[in-house]
Formats: sequence, structure tokens, C-alpha cells
Amino acid sequence: MTRPVFRLDRHHAVLLLALLLVAPACGEKNGGPGEGGGGGSAGSGGGAQLVPADLKGPEGVAFVKMDLPFGTIEVPDGKDWSVVQGAPIQVQGADGTVVMLQAQDGITPDQRDDYLASYHDVQMRDAPKYERVVQETGQAGGAPAARVEGKFDNGTAFVTRDYLMFRKGKVAVIAGRIPATHAARLAPLVDHMTATFEMK
Repeated sequence: MTRPVFRLDRHHAVLLLALLLVAPACGEKNGGPGEGGGGGSAGSGGGAQLVPADLKGPEGVAFVKMDLPFGTIEVPDGKDWSVVQGAPIQVQGADGTVVMLQAQDGITPDQRDDYLASYHDVQMRDAPKYERVVQETGQAGGAPAARVEGKFDNGTAFVTRDYLMFRKGKVAVIAGRIPATHAARLAPLVDHMTATFEMK
């Protein structure tokens, strides 16, 4: 059996991991202690809430609701932010932040572990000096989800924070990265966007 396959989309000067997702098949499971899994049954929707309930958005950032082909989400608004349409959709900040938004039909929660294994494989293969720091499974918006944090260095050190949410027969990916010099800004931004996401 094969796992989901991921490829890189090099739209941006900084190496970005854009998941061009294909229909997955069953395979070996990911999530043991050495793999950073959060445990629990992916199909049950159980597990800890990955986005804090008392979340406060990043200070000084205004948000506006945006329609996506696969849902709605609040994105940062103002002169320091732009949205680039494509696959994936990219929200770009003047400080080097990029948050990529995309989804794929035909993905079920019981495929979450295989999905995460392939997600990690492509990052290790293609991101310079990539290191996964944290991988947790649980819930976001009342449905099975995963959060993956990492770092890479392509001449500039970056940190990453990605959410994968399995709802309504599909997976939605909110994947953020920022230069490590601004690392503290990433979690409040990506968490707020994830908390406001609604799947169609």
C-alpha cells in the first residue's frame, strides 16, 4: 500500500512546502513515540484541543473574513498583508510571513496518521535542514486534526506551524512559516486563522 504523495510548489523565493495532495491509500501508521504522534484514535475525533480555547489574536493585527473555495477564514488585513491567489492560496506579510491555505477532497480522519507520515517525508526530502520539533494530534473545531511545528534553513532560518484538519470528507491545511527572528509572531497568527476556519 502507498501513502499520500506530496510535491513542492516553488511559487515563493523562500522554500515553501505546498501540498499538492493526491488520493491516499491505506499504509503503515504514524504516531509512535519516535514519530511525535499524539496518540488516540484518529477516526474517533477524540484528543486534546490543539487551538487554545482562550485564544487572543496577534496584537495589532486586524482581520477580515475571506471566502475560500473550500470554506471561510479570517486573514490579516492592512497595508502589510497581501493575498496571492493560486494553489495554494498564500497570505503574505511584510515581515516574511507566509500562510498557505488549501484543501483536498476524499480524505477521511482514519487516514490522518498516514497523511502525517507523508507530510513529514516530503519536508525531510525537500526543505533544507528541516527538523520537525512538535507533532500533535487532537481536535480543532470539533473534528480530528494535527498540528506540526518545525524549522528549516535555506540561508534564512525559518520556523513553521501547520494545522491539518479533517472534516466533511476532506482535509484542509493551514501552513505558516516565518523567519526565525520573528518566531513569536507565528503561533498567535496561525492559531487565530485556524480557530476562525469553517469548512464548506
